[in-house]
Amino acid sequence: MKNRIVLFITFSIFLSGMPAWAVNLSTGESQEVNAFFNNTHLDLSLRNHWKYLKENEAQPTTVHNAWGQAANVNLQSGYLWNVIGFDATYTRAVRLGASDYFSTRGLLYNQGEGMDKKNAHGFSKFGQRYVKVKLGDQTLGMQAKAGWQALKNFGVLTLTNRLSRNSYSGYSGTFNWQDLRLDAAYVTRAIRHDSPENLHLQTNDKRNIESIFTSGVFYKGLDGQFAYGYGEAKDYLRRQLIETGYQLAPEWRISSQIYGSQALEKYKSMAASKREFDHDAWHYVGEARWQNNGWTQRMALAWTSAAKKNAVGYYARPITKNTRGRFNAMTSAGKDYMRDKELAIVSYTEYEITKGLASGIQLNYGQFNYKNNTVRSGEVAWLNRWQPSHPSLKNLSVAAQLGYGWSYKNNKETPLLNAQGKYMRSPSLSSEVTIDYKFGLFN
Repeated sequence: MKNRIVLFITFSIFLSGMPAWAVNLSTGESQEVNAFFNNTHLDLSLRNHWKYLKENEAQPTTVHNAWGQAANVNLQSGYLWNVIGFDATYTRAVRLGASDYFSTRGLLYNQGEGMDKKNAHGFSKFGQRYVKVKLGDQTLGMQAKAGWQALKNFGVLTLTNRLSRNSYSGYSGTFNWQDLRLDAAYVTRAIRHDSPENLHLQTNDKRNIESIFTSGVFYKGLDGQFAYGYGEAKDYLRRQLIETGYQLAPEWRISSQIYGSQALEKYKSMAASKREFDHDAWHYVGEARWQNNGWTQRMALAWTSAAKKNAVGYYARPITKNTRGRFNAMTSAGKDYMRDKELAIVSYTEYEITKGLASGIQLNYGQFNYKNNTVRSGEVAWLNRWQPSHPSLKNLSVAAQLGYGWSYKNNKETPLLNAQGKYMRSPSLSSEVTIDYKFGLFN
């Protein structure tokens, strides 16, 4: 497969430089081939990513550290006869640094048993390789893909962007009609963002799942937008979501999200220790955003329901192992603010210091009750982003953050209590830096 894709890319570049008379086709066919190559793009994007966490929630004080560099080559072909084309993405990631427990950062390939730093490796993969078909245009038309593909906010599935993106094997289609979009996808396998392996979709106790079907509808108007997604991992989990947003005034925007999961037979049959909740889980978020004169202020309030007998349940983002579930809530800092009966409050204040350079503070706080304890957790994070406005640096972006948090000693989100029946606090320190640069190789 790799050799065939390399041959396709080489042949495409070779043909694009040939005069029209050298292509043994009729005039009309030559024009179609020229249009195909004129609309073909090949770019190279570089990403340097470092993630660090120091915590002692479920074990003695532990450092989770990973650092890597990736090069992603992305080919987007034009359309022959304005109907059919082919896209592919190749990734080469290398290890720059790692500690034990590196694999929790989702950057490097864990090639071995356990999470010893000697198992940390880079990887190579063709994350995307699919045939695409289109009819019509963005006003009225459809697009379809078959093969390995990244699905961003597609029904209940989405992607994770670390050194590379996760992708899915299957079929997807989109129908556009003015401001309305309908999506549907059927997937059977996955490649994780930190691995080159072609993996089965799996339950939490590692039983294979045949497929995931998902669909969705999205509407975007002048002042607001609405999205509904539905998905089902066969015989395992059913998931639904609603995301809305409305522009009240030039400075004010409000939005809300509802995410729900319902257990099916394979989920219910798992041991209790493998389940995040017993029967169903729901996460509700309301958010308001204000922007004016370089300032941005966002406030969010969230509530989670995820009952689990004799333990604390929680809402998990993945619909199965080796997938990434769509979850756009402002409170999506891992599982920290998605536990049963937990109320979460989030504030984010940002100021654009100069064009392209902004800095902000995010405050997260959550609490829930457990065996006569009001369990509290939170984080204070300093976030920075820089995207230079100078034309020579327009493809560069830098993001950095540093956070101090406090949580609690736990076993799979359920608090561990001391001899006096009190929960035990657990501090954490986290940091992350991402540097991206993109080159256009040919258009």
